[in-house]
Amino acid sequence: MSWMTNRESSPPGSDGGAPRPLREGRATALRGRDSQESRQDERQALAFYQAFRNSNDAKLYTDQKGTILEVNDAFVRLFGYSREESVGKTPRIVRSPKTPPAFYESLWQDILDPAKGFWRGQVLNRTKDGRDVSILLSITAVRDGGDIVGFVSNSVDLTEHEEMQKRLATSESLAAVGSMAAIVAHEIRNPLNSIVTAANSISRQDLPPDERETLLGIIRAESNRLNNRLSQFLQFARPRELHCDWLDLNAAVREVLKIVRADTKLRGKVKIQERLDKGLGPTRFDGDQIRQVLWNIMLNAMQAMAGKGRLTVSTEKRDGGVLLHISDTGPGIAANQLDKLFTPFYTTKPQGTGLGLAVADRIVSRHHGRILVERAPGGGTRFTLSLPLDPEAA
Repeated sequence: MSWMTNRESSPPGSDGGAPRPLREGRATALRGRDSQESRQDERQALAFYQAFRNSNDAKLYTDQKGTILEVNDAFVRLFGYSREESVGKTPRIVRSPKTPPAFYESLWQDILDPAKGFWRGQVLNRTKDGRDVSILLSITAVRDGGDIVGFVSNSVDLTEHEEMQKRLATSESLAAVGSMAAIVAHEIRNPLNSIVTAANSISRQDLPPDERETLLGIIRAESNRLNNRLSQFLQFARPRELHCDWLDLNAAVREVLKIVRADTKLRGKVKIQERLDKGLGPTRFDGDQIRQVLWNIMLNAMQAMAGKGRLTVSTEKRDGGVLLHISDTGPGIAANQLDKLFTPFYTTKPQGTGLGLAVADRIVSRHHGRILVERAPGGGTRFTLSLPLDPEAA
């Protein structure tokens, strides 16, 4: 340390200032402190390096040009490249051709942005033996001051997690099939029993004409009921593809309301109010399927009011999309039931299948929209459909 040697050669009282023994003590203390800080830095560096090497996540470190300087054992196990095969290469050795270049261009914009400096997300990588593996990847820029000196990459293998998700989905599907089979059997058995009983009775030769007509009415009604139930099940089990076109949502609402008004038994004394936004303009949607959504929700509302109350339907344009509100003044929905409404086969009605709202929710989701349900102020329920103007652009 040249500065220390120069000060020792100065006489007391000169620029050196303090007597020689005191100066030597200070120099020794400084050397001791420098040595202690150096050892502490070395211990921290060793701890970080051991954490890097021993991590269960696959890690690599590159210089600022992207050349791999180090990989850990987990990287070798996951991707199959030895340390010798990896060092000196770039992370492109584990890229999958199924991941488009545009994906990486977007990724690097975040990493190189000084305000962010990292990227984290799911990506498909490829092992040495050609297997594609799903990875939760994070890449962080290492900076010295404002300059990037390297990059640290951390990869978590999602294969086992995704396999568990598939097994869980299969298990849930089987459970749903079991539930559906039980409900289908129940829903078919009731009208079928009525049809069989009526058919057996109608074969009597001495049956009065008025009773015969009553039995024929039962057969027709139960046959329609059976057909409707089977249609619901098929619609849930095999959803149709969307065929979207630019249509008038207000016109679709009026068509469904016309059907509701025409069903005097369903309507009873319920008052129906329309508040449709005339400036709504065309919206891109599948006309048949959105009308099915409107019917399912309005039917649910009318049944809840049991022939008396008020049904209010309104539309409005908001935030680049459209909102459609359907409100009733029925008894409302209990708070503990709100999150179950769209669960398949969940119903609080004796004759319900629990599929009407589930089908509606799925159709709206496929339009990149959503359905919100809330308890209306003063009683009743309010459904709000939020739809983009164009689902293909959402």
